[in-house]
Amino acid sequence: MSEKQDKKWENSFELNKQFHDQRMTMVSDFELDHAIRKGLSQGKKTDGDVRKRRSIFVAAAAMMSVFMIFVASIRVSPAFASTVRDMPGLNKFVDLIRYDSLFAKAWEHDFLQEVGISDRSEDTVFTVGSILADEDRILILYSLKGPEVREGKANDYMAFELTNGKGEKISEQRLSVLPKEIEEAVDTYEKLDFRLLDGQTMPERLILKVNMIGHHYEIPFTVDKERFAGMREVIPVDKQMEVDGQKVNIDQVTITPLQAKVHVTADPNNTMQINDLVDLRLNDNTDYKRRMETVQGDLATGERTYYFESPYFSQTDSLTLEAKGFFLNKRDQVFTFNIETVETIHTPNPHIVLDKVEETGDGIQVSISTEGIYDQTEYPYFNPYVQFFNEDNTFTDAAGKEYPMNDAKLLMWTGLGTESHEMTFSIPKREYKQPLSFKVKEYPGFAKADINIKIK
Repeated sequence: MSEKQDKKWENSFELNKQFHDQRMTMVSDFELDHAIRKGLSQGKKTDGDVRKRRSIFVAAAAMMSVFMIFVASIRVSPAFASTVRDMPGLNKFVDLIRYDSLFAKAWEHDFLQEVGISDRSEDTVFTVGSILADEDRILILYSLKGPEVREGKANDYMAFELTNGKGEKISEQRLSVLPKEIEEAVDTYEKLDFRLLDGQTMPERLILKVNMIGHHYEIPFTVDKERFAGMREVIPVDKQMEVDGQKVNIDQVTITPLQAKVHVTADPNNTMQINDLVDLRLNDNTDYKRRMETVQGDLATGERTYYFESPYFSQTDSLTLEAKGFFLNKRDQVFTFNIETVETIHTPNPHIVLDKVEETGDGIQVSISTEGIYDQTEYPYFNPYVQFFNEDNTFTDAAGKEYPMNDAKLLMWTGLGTESHEMTFSIPKREYKQPLSFKVKEYPGFAKADINIKIK
């Protein structure tokens, strides 16, 4: 890799690293019900210890399109784990897949494809061991071996891109984190999960591009599409969820062996802005209700696709979509504040107030608090994905002059019996005509309802 390419990737890694570090500390099980969260918050730690900060960047609108994968942790049988351990090329991956029911189903239905193709960069070798694929999703088991890896000197961050044989990107770039603490000298065995972009179907020829600072790999491999040919069910639904006069249309559900996609659109006549569906689950009338794994799209601007673990092999002719309400708020809200008097002039919610203003070097750090907004009676569910700041991250002063926000981000934490947001951003150190204001994209809000939509 050239010095220019190295610098490009180094800059890219730094941005991705910042996003990833903050995303990894975010609440991942936000769907957990109020009773579980309340129990956790009343654990053995003291009040000072129990407050855990969680953060996610909301400055870049592009971040909304990055998939955040939450892998189902369903224990598979010891017999399956033992069988995989004895398979050539797969025994090293057993700890990755032994708790994943998806791999168990793949093994039972002959979906696991061996690849065994490698690329070398100096003394380090990247190998695509096996894949698991259908028309819309592919999981890749890979290994990274070499002296740098075994000595714990490999880069912590790797960027991945999946393209077709023509070099056209078919899935969003992924970021992976290698283990930082290695107690014993070992090679790296990990898995990647790619969901294809809307409108794409799985090509026969794929190229996995891998970049680390100082290392670059390209691994071309073939997908045996015959293994999943015709295994796709598209169910037109065209039914509405309605809460407090606000509506979301369930357009269709697409089921493949590796996932279920639920596509929804917000009714354009809604008077409120719907940001998300609460505690969304897919019920196939078994003892296991599938939780939402990840999303694509922005319901606040019109449409969103929800991804679930697939019920393809559950052998049931019944499927129901369940939710507990909508996350919503008023449209076109503005937050107005005075940084000289540290005063809130106008807010979309009385709990959202200017908290503190601090000078830091060449800038001014502004913090906005939502202390008490998540009263457990009013908001039994916590939404960690609130994108408070507008997409262009700008504000205006009383004279109407526009300025940029810097480092706009959202902090979240759970304390004893309370959950809060803190929004922070920095602005240039200037003599502003007070007060200042900016448009609010969304803020915490909730409408409860028990929703059950019959899919089939």
